Order: sequence, then C-alpha cells, then structure tokens
Amino acid sequence: MVGGFWRQAMVVVACMLMGCNPGELTPNGGGVVSRAGALSSRKAPQATEALRYPHKLIIPIQDFYPEGIAHAADGTFYIGSANTGMVVRQRPGSLWAEPFLPATGRTVVGMKVQDSTQTLWLCELDLSQPTPGALKAYDLATRKLRGSWPIPQEGLCNDLTLDARGNVYVTAPFLGVIHRLRTGGSQLETWAADPRFIPPPGNFGLNGIAWDDGVVYVVKYDSGELFRVGLNADGSAGAVTRITTDAPLGFPDGILTLAPGVLLVVDNDNGLLKRVDLSGDTGHVTLLATGLDNPTTVALHDGDAFVVQSQFDHLIGIDRTPPDMPFVVKRVWLR
Repeated sequence: MVGGFWRQAMVVVACMLMGCNPGELTPNGGGVVSRAGALSSRKAPQATEALRYPHKLIIPIQDFYPEGIAHAADGTFYIGSANTGMVVRQRPGSLWAEPFLPATGRTVVGMKVQDSTQTLWLCELDLSQPTPGALKAYDLATRKLRGSWPIPQEGLCNDLTLDARGNVYVTAPFLGVIHRLRTGGSQLETWAADPRFIPPPGNFGLNGIAWDDGVVYVVKYDSGELFRVGLNADGSAGAVTRITTDAPLGFPDGILTLAPGVLLVVDNDNGLLKRVDLSGDTGHVTLLATGLDNPTTVALHDGDAFVVQSQFDHLIGIDRTPPDMPFVVKRVWLR
C-alpha cells in the first residue's frame, strides 16, 4: 500500500511537470515514467527537452485572470492580474505561483524586471479613476514601492520596455504616444508621437513595445501594424518607420525581443504566437503556436517562450461559463 502510494505520488508530480493528466502516465519497466509510451518512443534529445522544467506556470487563484508577465535572471517569473491587481511569482523549483504583491482592485498589465537594480516595473490602470494609469516600480527583495509616475494627460499605461541605460518606455494606447521615464527622472515625458500611432476614437492603439539593439519596436493593436522608432545620439526619438510584414500580425498584443532583429509577437484575438525576422524595413512572419486562450504577452526562459493565457472572454462576459482552472502560462518550445 505504501509503495503504491508513493508510485502514484511520483506519477502525479511528473505529470505536473509535463503538463498532462495523471491517467495519461504509466510507469515503464525501467521505473521511468512515460506518457502512455509516446514519450519514450521519441528520439532522446526530444524526450530530454520535453522534461525541461517547468512545462507551464500554474496560478491556482480564482478570478486572477493573468495579463502581464516578467522574468528575472534567477529564473523567477512575476505575473500580474488584470482582475485584482495582485502580482504572483513562481520561483525556480516551485510547482505553482505564490502571492508577491497584494490585490489592489486595479489592473496590472505590462511588466519587466530590471535585474541590475532588482526592480519590478509594471503598468497599473483603473478605468474607473480620473487618472487611470501609472508606471510603478517595486523592490524585488522588500516588495516595497520605489516610485509611482502617473501617465500624462490622464492616459493609460499599457506596456513597457527598458533600454540599456535603464530608461523606461511606456505605450499610451489611446493617446498614440510613447512616454519615457529617464533614469532617475521625476516624471514621464512624451518621447515619440506620430499621426499613425493615433487610433480611431474608441479603439485600442499602441500596445506591445520592445527594445532591440538601439531602436524601439512597437505594435498597434487595432491595425496590426509594426513600427520601428530610431534613437538619436541625444536619446530623443528618431525616425518612425512602418515595417512591412509578409503575413498579417493580426491583433498584436505583447511583443518581446528574442534575438537582435527577431521579435516574438502575441496575436491576442486569434490565439497565436508569431516570430518576426526583421530585415531593413521588412519582416518575415513565422507561426510558432496556435490554440492559445486569449494570449496577452510573452516572457523568455531557458530559450523558450512562456505565453500568458488570460481567458479574458470569461472575464468580460463573452463566455459566461467559469474559466478553466488553474490559470496557466504555457511554455512554447522554441528549441
């Protein structure tokens, strides 16, 4: 009985790591857990990749509805809630996420970790407030608030990125501008503005933003466009160039630099993850993953993509059934 219990426990743990149901796993003759024989039939390198940890991030919190995600150099993930404003973290070796910052009743969206200063940067918003958006910074060790900067013109703080000098760039989707907080600065300033950034009234415009080797890339949600913003020697915004892609980006949400000249783009409405290889003013689009559940953004860990599945259709009432629990950040294998 005891031996059977521990064998079952091992099966459950292995299943949590691999992202399956316990009934799918059976112990093989050599004492190694295999997935109904399928995993063991793969070539050895693929089997090794399938067992890399973690297979997914698990958030067992009702009504959490994840939106933003950030990844630290030590392997810790931070995930923000669109519904409660809570931030959770999943540390290396942990099977699920744990509370990090308490719920605020607001919405946490774009997030980034600045490892050099041990700071968690995040965008917080609340459409019910007169000044709905703010950029905030928290100390990773103490969890204390280091600073809060309201978005000018009562705008929203949607997504953010940092350059090599620690300057923070923020998208304001309805204003059609990119704001910047200089390192050590006291307030956000308008850094880049372009008529093409402005969406039609009531539409959501600038969304994901990423720093890549001296330039900033930004996507526009309503039109599916990708733009490059140059950087002048004095740090001011340079030319704004529209990137022509060989396939539509759909409704782009979060973006991330995978490598110099290579972006990951999350297509929210279509449930897709895409790769864009940039060459001059053009981009080649490759489809990496389908069937994602209202994906919002992406983080990198161990060379692979971790995509937030928000299940927003349940939150906003398009789907009136309860969301699938637990909430999951899915690992998309890139290697």
